[in-house]
Order: sequence, then structure tokens, then C-alpha cells
Amino acid sequence: MNDSKLTVFRHRNIGFIFQAFNLVPELTVEQNIIFSVLLDYQKPVKKYLEELLNVLNLKERRNHLLSWLSGGQQQRMAIGCALITRPSLILADEPMGNLDTQNSSEVIALLKKASRKYEQTIIMIPHRAGALHRAQTADRTLQVSDGVLADLGRCRK
Repeated sequence: MNDSKLTVFRHRNIGFIFQAFNLVPELTVEQNIIFSVLLDYQKPVKKYLEELLNVLNLKERRNHLLSWLSGGQQQRMAIGCALITRPSLILADEPMGNLDTQNSSEVIALLKKASRKYEQTIIMIPHRAGALHRAQTADRTLQVSDGVLADLGRCRK
């Protein structure tokens, strides 16, 4: 693919959950979440947007700016940004990094639900030991040590 087609492919097929959130501070929660849909000259699916806001526990915050949100709420908003386009693949870099234990569990449950409901593959990269423990609920875990694949793990049914 040329660069233009590759960009469109990535945008439509890969969702990114960044450790640093990559959100637009001048936009509200809802505007941030639907931004990537609008960039693709599409209209957001209102029912799916409502479902995401509800599951991410951001419904009451939909019109709030980034500066009005906690770190955990910003992380959940970043997850919504990745999920809104219903990509085939989601790459998640430490998606629970700013969340407490309860919210971390909810995020994992949300990612698993999305994976099954929308037939998505989620690759999550945890860095801390606590996050590694929570990753054990994944269908499959791989371990990389010093840049080398150290453990292929096993598939769970």
C-alpha cells in the first residue's frame, strides 16, 4: 500500500490506546471520542456512542473538558476514542496505568466484552507487575524480556 492507503487502513482497522492519552484539551469528552470518526468523514453511530459513554462511566461527563476530568476518567475517554471506530485490532499501551483496582477491572472487562462482541483482537502491553497480574485474565499472554519473546504462554478457552 502507498502511504495514503496505509494511513486509511490504519485509521479504519487499528485502534490505539496510548499511555499518554493523546486527547484534545479543547474538546469535550464526547467530541474527543467521536473525533476520529469525523476525521474519516463519517457520522458516529449514536447508539454505540451512548453505549460506550455508559460502559466507560462517562455519560454524566460527556460535555466536560479534559481539564475537568481525573486521570482515570481521561484514560477511559482514551479507551473510548480507540473503540468508537470498532477497529479489528486494538493496541493498548498500559491502558490501566492511571486507574485504581476497581476501574482497572472494569476496563479489562470492557476490553474483553468489546473483543468478543465486535470480534476485535486486543494486544495489551502492561509494564508494571500489578498490571501483569491483571493481564493473566487474557485469552493468551506472551512475555517479552529484554526485547526477546521469552514465553509464548498458552491459549485459554
